[in-house]
Amino acid sequence: MTTIPISEPTTSLRVEQALRLLPDVEDLAPLRGLVVSLCAGRKRQAWTAAEPNRTIGKRTFDPYALRARMGKAIDGIQSRVAFLYEAAIDALESEQAGDLSRAVRALMRAGAYEEEGVRFAQAHAWYRQALSLAEQLRDRQPEMEALCHLGRLEAARGYLDEGARAFQRSLALAEAEADKVHAAGACKGLGDVLFAQAQWSGAEAWFTRGLQYAQANRPLNGSLSLGLGQIAHRRGDYTAATARLERALETFEALGDQAGVVRTLLARGLMEAAQGRTSDVLGSYREALSRLPVTDRDPVLELSVRLRLAELYLDLDRLPDAEDETRRAEDVAITYQQTRWLARVYLIMGKIRGRQGDENGFVFFEQAIDLCRSGEPARRLEADVYREYARFRAIMGDRDEARAYLERARELLEPFGDAAARERIDEDLQRLTQ
Repeated sequence: MTTIPISEPTTSLRVEQALRLLPDVEDLAPLRGLVVSLCAGRKRQAWTAAEPNRTIGKRTFDPYALRARMGKAIDGIQSRVAFLYEAAIDALESEQAGDLSRAVRALMRAGAYEEEGVRFAQAHAWYRQALSLAEQLRDRQPEMEALCHLGRLEAARGYLDEGARAFQRSLALAEAEADKVHAAGACKGLGDVLFAQAQWSGAEAWFTRGLQYAQANRPLNGSLSLGLGQIAHRRGDYTAATARLERALETFEALGDQAGVVRTLLARGLMEAAQGRTSDVLGSYREALSRLPVTDRDPVLELSVRLRLAELYLDLDRLPDAEDETRRAEDVAITYQQTRWLARVYLIMGKIRGRQGDENGFVFFEQAIDLCRSGEPARRLEADVYREYARFRAIMGDRDEARAYLERARELLEPFGDAAARERIDEDLQRLTQ
C-alpha cells in the first residue's frame, strides 16, 4: 500500500477552526486543551496593537507542533486512568478485607482528583458512590467526610442549596459524634454557601459557630477568621474586619500557608477599596502578587490576584493598566488550560471595551460564552457573562438586546434556585425600563 505524503501547509490554523473541528467530548478534552496551550508564550505586544479585540479563538497554532506534543496528551490520559483505576482497585481490595472505611476514602480520593481537574460530573459520581457506602458504616467519620466533599462540589457547581444540605447533614453527624474538627469544617462550608448568597448574618453565625468548634485547629481558625473578616467588611464594621483579617494573616503566616496569606491580602484589598484607600489597595494586591509561590506555581491563585488587580484598575479608570493586567492573566489561563478563568478574563476585557465605547468589544463576551459551554458547562458563570453583556449592549444603546441577554441570564439560573441572583437580574431589567 502506497503512503501519500502530506505536504506541510505554509499557514497556521486558527484555534477556533480547530476547536470547531474537534468534537467536544471527554476523550478529546486533553487534545483540545493542548491546542489552546500551544498558543501560549507568544509575544502579545505585536498583535494587541494591531488587533486589540483578539481572543484565544483568533490565535494560531501549527498542527504539526500538536502532533509532536501528542505524546504529552496521551501521557496525561494514561496517568488519569491509572490514578482512577488504582483508587477503584484499592476500594475493591478494602471491601474484600472488610475495611469499608478505607474503601470509602479510596472512592473519595478519586472524586477529589476529578474535582481538581474540573470534571465535576465525574467527581459527583465518585462522591455519591462513596457516600452510599459510607451510610452503611457504624463509623460515621467517612460519611461526614463524604458529605463535606459533596457539599463543596455542589457549591462549586453552583447548586448552593444542595451544598448547604450536604454540609448540614455532615454537621448533624459531627455534633452527634462530638467530632469538633468535622463540625468546624461543616460550619465553614455552610458559611461559605451563605456568603455566596450574600446572606451576611447567616454566614457570620456559621463562621462564629465553626470558630468555637475549631479551637486549636489553626488552619480552620485561619479560614474562619478570614470569613468573619469578610463578613465584617460587608457589614461596614471596618474595625472588626481589620482585626479579623489581621488574625487570619498572622495564622497563615505562622503556618507557612502562602495561599492563605494571598487570599487574606485580597480580602484586605477589597475592604480598603470600600473605604476609598486606593494606595493601600494597590499595596495589598501587589503584595499578594509578590507572595505567589514561585517554584510550585498555582495558576488559579495567580489568576485570582491578577484579575482582582485588573478590576481595580478598571474602577480607577486606568484602562491601559487594566488591559495589560488582564492580558497577563489571559496568558496564564491559556498556558495552564484554565478554561473558566479564561472566560472571566474575557468578561473583564468586554467591560474594558464597554468603558471605552468600543462596540467591537462584543467579541470578548461571545468568546466567554463559548468557553462557558465547552467541556464541563459553567452555567452560573455563563449567566454572569450574559448579565455583563447586557450592560455592554445598554451602553451601546441597544436596550432590546440588553433585555434579551438579561432574560437569558435569568433562564440559566433557574435550575440553581438562587432567588437572590435572580432578584439582581430583575433589578437590572427594571432599570432598563426607566
